[in-house]
Amino acid sequence: MKKFRLLLLFAFCTSLLTTTSCSVPPNAEEDPNADAAYKRSHRAENYRKAQSSEPSIQQ
Repeated sequence: MKKFRLLLLFAFCTSLLTTTSCSVPPNAEEDPNADAAYKRSHRAENYRKAQSSEPSIQQ
């Protein structure tokens, strides 16, 4: 019985990790605003710095 519980716990944890680790992007046709927000939140930090309106001071 303990082996079955351990196997069940392992299967549950595995399924939980595989479903929560991959975020599914929203459908752009159904909700363009959510799609744009998703894309903005998943940009790289250097991209955000390059696109910012603040002038960078280089010496």
